[in-house]
Amino acid sequence: MNENDATKLITDAYVYGYPIMGMYELLYQQVLGPNKSTKMNEFLHIAVVSTPKTSFVPAPNNDTTYSRAWLDLREEPIIIETPDSNDRYYSIQLTDLFTDITDNLGKRLYGTKKHSFAIVGPTWNGKLPEGVIPVYCKTTIALAFLRILIKGENDLETVKDLQKNFVIKPLSEYITGKTSNMDFTLGLPDYCVGNYYEYFETMNKVLALTPMIQQDEELLKKIKAVGIGANGKLEILRGIPEKILKDACNGAKELIDQNGLHFGEEVNHWRIARKNIGIFGNDYMQRAVVWYKGALANVPEESLYPSTFKDSHGNFLTGANKYVIHFDKEQLPPVSQFWSLTMYRFSDAFLIENKINRYSIGDRTKDLAYDSQGGLTIYIQHLEPEEEKEKANWLPSPDEPFYMTLRLYGPSEDAILGKWSPPAVEKK
Repeated sequence: MNENDATKLITDAYVYGYPIMGMYELLYQQVLGPNKSTKMNEFLHIAVVSTPKTSFVPAPNNDTTYSRAWLDLREEPIIIETPDSNDRYYSIQLTDLFTDITDNLGKRLYGTKKHSFAIVGPTWNGKLPEGVIPVYCKTTIALAFLRILIKGENDLETVKDLQKNFVIKPLSEYITGKTSNMDFTLGLPDYCVGNYYEYFETMNKVLALTPMIQQDEELLKKIKAVGIGANGKLEILRGIPEKILKDACNGAKELIDQNGLHFGEEVNHWRIARKNIGIFGNDYMQRAVVWYKGALANVPEESLYPSTFKDSHGNFLTGANKYVIHFDKEQLPPVSQFWSLTMYRFSDAFLIENKINRYSIGDRTKDLAYDSQGGLTIYIQHLEPEEEKEKANWLPSPDEPFYMTLRLYGPSEDAILGKWSPPAVEKK
């Protein structure tokens, strides 16, 4: 094999495996490594409202609590029991090992009454108990990400109680009531990025966890020639000169970065990703770009996240200026669930301290003031507005550059198809 052919195959393999290895890094950090925070098949509930003091990850939402669980589907289905949430929005985003969205278990698709879901992996062919809803996952490892709506400042204790009623158990335990003795160890190496040989060797072992997906068959046959894949031969991989391996991987990173520059579309200086999110097929570059730009992004039918860094003239947003966003009544975010606009510091994407402890504004904001025609104007500035009518609709900005994300949960078809877009941010 000549150098060009090897470089092309390694580049394709890196793009293919980039989000898969990203998922494995999370899996290792959260349930396998020495600093793990929970076990397989067990929810970790983060029962806080995101504020500058409680947020430890960039760009948190200020609307919901978070919970997560990694599911091991190798031996049998995993049951997720959901409570009656009394019409409160929640969603369990099920993401497979390859970052495709398997399903969203929650209000939009299943309502808010009690349910028992069986998350079924690709190797199990048994019979489920009556009344259990099957959800089929194409990989043997999956991530369940639970969001529960917080309705106001004094609502957190209610949400904490609700979190406790989301229960995970193996099917055998669900049927017999006896604690399962299933071995949840995966036998995988530490997540290691010491060099690209080790990177691909680890990737081979991760791929071996789950049966090959038919749509990937063509690519996996090709990259087997450089020792990459579930049955990749290490002697072939180790036989590739290090410079070729390094240059190919660096080239793949540059390709992902370049494609990321055109992620989504720009409308009124809002960047909106409405297409090819969450279900990727064999579009491996799109899958890699989505992981790079917004890891674990959900399907647009569940949520849309337009973001803006600029005003209507294309100038970057800064706390030195005052801005407004005006929605006519028919231009308000079209959602079946809820919407919010969240403020982030440009430098690190974290929430910003302010005197009124307001980090987002939206349809659940107390005493929000609409005009006589039903329209809404949001005032965005560092210092508190002087006029009383503006204070109710004030979203405080920092005294430095910032950006904002508009979250639409249960967006309308018009929003998904691009027939609706947010209005531009206007400098006062």
